[in-house]
Formats: sequence, C-alpha cells, structure tokens
Amino acid sequence: MDTVDRRTFLKIGGGAALASAGLPWLLAACSSGSGSATNLQLSNDKPTWQSWFQTEGNQAKSAVKVGWTPREYSDENAYQAAIKTAGGSSRVSDLFTWQSSWGMKDVVDAGFVADLTAEWDKEGDVYSADMRKLFTFDGKTYGAPLYLAPWVVFYSKQVFDKYQLQPPTTWDELQHVLDTLKGNGIAPLGATVDGVWSFLWFQTLLVASDPELYQAVTAGHAKYTDPGVMDVMKLWSQMIKAGYFTDPSSVTFSTRGTNFATPFKQGKAAMCEMGTWYEATITSAGMKPGVDYDAFILPSVKPGVQNTIVIESGPLCVAGHGRHKDNATKAVGWFMSKDGQQEWTKLTGFISGRSDVPSTSPVDKKITDQIKSGNYQQVSRYYEATPNDIVQTAIEEFQKFMLHPNDPTSILNAIQSKADDVWKSVG
Repeated sequence: MDTVDRRTFLKIGGGAALASAGLPWLLAACSSGSGSATNLQLSNDKPTWQSWFQTEGNQAKSAVKVGWTPREYSDENAYQAAIKTAGGSSRVSDLFTWQSSWGMKDVVDAGFVADLTAEWDKEGDVYSADMRKLFTFDGKTYGAPLYLAPWVVFYSKQVFDKYQLQPPTTWDELQHVLDTLKGNGIAPLGATVDGVWSFLWFQTLLVASDPELYQAVTAGHAKYTDPGVMDVMKLWSQMIKAGYFTDPSSVTFSTRGTNFATPFKQGKAAMCEMGTWYEATITSAGMKPGVDYDAFILPSVKPGVQNTIVIESGPLCVAGHGRHKDNATKAVGWFMSKDGQQEWTKLTGFISGRSDVPSTSPVDKKITDQIKSGNYQQVSRYYEATPNDIVQTAIEEFQKFMLHPNDPTSILNAIQSKADDVWKSVG
C-alpha cells in the first residue's frame, strides 16, 4: 500500500464554485454510461483510491458476478455538481461515493440514493447502531460505510518516554501532560486555522464536556449561546492563552499538504487530535505505529460524562435511478459482508465498520478495542453532523477566535444567527 496516497485520501474542505464552462464536459463524463450489468461504473472524487476501488471491484465480480470500474473526479465541487445534475436520470453511475449525515441528506431527499435498509438488516449488529445513524433518514438506511475513522489524540512515544508521561485517562492527567510538555519547550497540541480545521477543538472539547449538548447543538435543539457552549469556549480560550497549542497560523493539516508531521517527528510538537485516517500521514513521515507514535481517546473534562468518541465515515451509494440498481445493490451487499470488508481493509489499511473485521494497524486495533470495552457512544464529526451553511460560518468564526481568544460572545452570536436562519429554512 502506498501510504502517501492514503495520506491524501480525503478532501473535506470547501472550494471555488464550479465554473460553468467546465460543466458540460463533466456531465458528459458522468452520463457516458454506467457500464454493463455485471461491470458497473463507480464514480468518486477520490483519485488516490483508484487502485483500491479497481481491485475491490474485481474481487466483487469474482465473488458475486457483479463488479465495478472506478471513474475518478479530482475536484469535489465539480464531482458533486455532476452527480446531482445526472442523479435524477438513468445517466448517473450505478455506484458513487458521497458524504454522511447532513452531507447526504439532500441527495437522499431528491431520491438519488437507493434504500439499502435490507442489506444493513442482513448484517445484524456487526455494524454499530451509532454508525448506521450516519446513513439513516426517516427510518431507512442509505449507503455502505467505506471506512470508520474515530477521532483520537496521536502522541509521540519518544517525547512521552523522555518526560516519563503516560497517556492520560482523566482531565487532571491530561493537564499534567500539557504542563509538563509546555514547561520543557514542547508544543503540546497541534492546531491550525488553515482550511476547515478550526472546528476541530470546538468539536473535541464540547464532546468531552457534554456529548448530549454537542448532539443537541448540531441537531438545532440547543443554541451556540447556551451556557454549556460558552463554558467550552472559555476552556478553549484558557488553553490557547496557556500556550498549549501550536501557532495556528503556521501549521497545516490539509490532506492536500500538511507540515505538522515534521515537528511531530522531530519531537517539537507532541500531540494532535485527528481522525485515524491521519495515521497514514504520520507513517509516511517515517514514524512506526506503536514504536514512534501511538494514540489515545481524549478523556472527559468532568467525571461521570458518558464515554463518547467522534467518528467519521463516508458512504458507497447505489444510485436511485441507476440502470442496474439490483446488481449494484448485490455488489454493495458483498462489499458490506465480512469477506468484502476483509479484502477492503487489507487493501486500504482503514478501520472497517464491521466489528468482526480487525484493523491491520496496532494503533487502530487498540483504539477499537477501547471503544468496545469502554462502551463508547459514537457521534458524527461536526463537519457532517450539522447543515453545511452553519459549518462554514462556524469555521470562519472559530478561525477568528483562535487568533484572538477573547470574549467568545460575538463569535457564538454570529454562529447562532446563521443557525437560526438555516434551521428555519430546513424545518
């Protein structure tokens, strides 16, 4: 497996609007036929996955006589425009990748995605109920999970060993780690205002403080101006002012290019909170899992808080109006099966959504074991957990706050104002 390719596997940021001059070509590509009844077309915006998709498609054809050939798009916005334009007709690809939670609600509402409830029901409880929620709308489940990425704290084992530190299991223990690292001239935690990542520590601290409030806020049942959210912003401000984060204007985590791996490898920065997919960036920098780095789940801010972890995933969808919907469903059913997931995990190194398919990474295996043994509830990543218009406003406001961590009132008021408008429009 090429770890550099895996490092760049997921592009989640915004981008320039699709130029109208380029749209006809994209639509022609999207509508140029969805392959034969036994060799379907799988459209996606993940060009670095091309070899994985092709190999898995070949395996599917061998196993159930229906496979697929990938068709990649390099620009996410262009890709989404093409799928949405062709999605109401049989011109659309029989299979395509998308986003979860609020990221897929519009295509579900438009009827562009086929109902896969029966395929999920066949698998019983090997996929968690929390994961299923990421793809469920009005009691029906759409899309097969392409990967499971819990959000964890990666840490340098060499730095921790040097200062005789252990992965913290309580907030007080974390505070000791932060103070020890800061006192020895090590940047404890990575943070950035580059790209979309300013939501990272808002999400992390709110989930660690009050996961029920996090879910209420992202669902529009609580306000960003509520006292619990204000408390989290004050905690975040205190951590920034204490010097626990890297300079956010000089660090990047973008999957298009990241520079955090360099100070992390050099021992100048000790930890970062990120989805487990970021592990490939670390390994591509020459660090070995379980030897040079490891990971832990951020402890709760207060005792008694329900064990909770943020997860992200993306679906493999069957087109609702595809020409070969039955065969596409059959192929996706195999992809969700134990055999299909074992092949996929072997190819990609990702964590499978299936509880009976172990990870190939010792770091990931430890995290998944902890999630099971600790009875962690899983909540969707902020980027997908709430409408995108709210997310984009929040990202801009959090960027301001990270650079000037003072009174958060105006920041939260601005986000809530946008949230009020959006929730009124979606009902």
